[in-house]
Amino acid sequence: MTSVLDPDSADLTLLQDRQVAVLGFDAVAAAHALNLRDSGVDVWVGTAPDSRGAARAEMEGLAVATPEDAVQRCDIVLVPTGGDSGEHDLTGVQRLLTAHTEPGDLVVVTSAEPVVSGELAVPEGVDLAMLRAVGDGDRVREEYLDGRGCPALVAVGRDGSGAAWATLTAYAAAMGSLRSGAVVTTLEHQATAWRYAEEQVHAPLQRAVEEAFEELVRQGVEEEVAYLAVVHELRTRVEQITQAGFATQHGPDGRPGHDPAAGATSRRAAARAAHPIEHVGRRVRAMMSWIR
Repeated sequence: MTSVLDPDSADLTLLQDRQVAVLGFDAVAAAHALNLRDSGVDVWVGTAPDSRGAARAEMEGLAVATPEDAVQRCDIVLVPTGGDSGEHDLTGVQRLLTAHTEPGDLVVVTSAEPVVSGELAVPEGVDLAMLRAVGDGDRVREEYLDGRGCPALVAVGRDGSGAAWATLTAYAAAMGSLRSGAVVTTLEHQATAWRYAEEQVHAPLQRAVEEAFEELVRQGVEEEVAYLAVVHELRTRVEQITQAGFATQHGPDGRPGHDPAAGATSRRAAARAAHPIEHVGRRVRAMMSWIR
């Protein structure tokens, strides 16, 4: 049974006497910094003082310091990791964490892959957690400002202090994630799922699209027609699936149908015969206010 963090268990007072260093100021880092600041958390943005990110952060009224000074000053460090952020090289981040974090500090990553692969580690006694928002940085900020919030995946990789889960729950609440739901997982599960999906779904799909386009053009189909058939139509179907699940692509017996109109009149029948991913999809979409 999947578990989610209990919003009623969040104690924001756990963050009152702590300072958070947010490394960088790309969209993901900015969403963390601004949401935490607006929730009453003391935030420092760690970035080069002469960078554009520093200028944007200062315009938002955030305190800015060099990454080294920010990590040294604070006892919670947000490290944007994964494909959604590339502002900091992990070798440099590792040096900062090794030199300037202490037992009892908490490092929060936004993707587990660098940790699971061994590219990023925390010193002995330092807690490690993940909060991966379901949505890009702009979406995370917009949902927070609208009084809602983006759901998130949360995990604790190391809890030497015994307080990592309580602190992460407070952090998730300050981010607005508990307004929609924070699904509890592990670092290993998140990394495995993203890696497997990239290898078995996303990369093969890109190859299939490119090969289909090339084959249609080889057969004499106009390039624009081929593009619309394999790219634009794919986007339309993915949007339908994202909004309402695979049932929109199924016929009355719940199996994939060739007539798009069949899906519009058979969602209930399709749902009854649906793959388990349909039921999970409904639960997950219910957390996303922007697609309700």
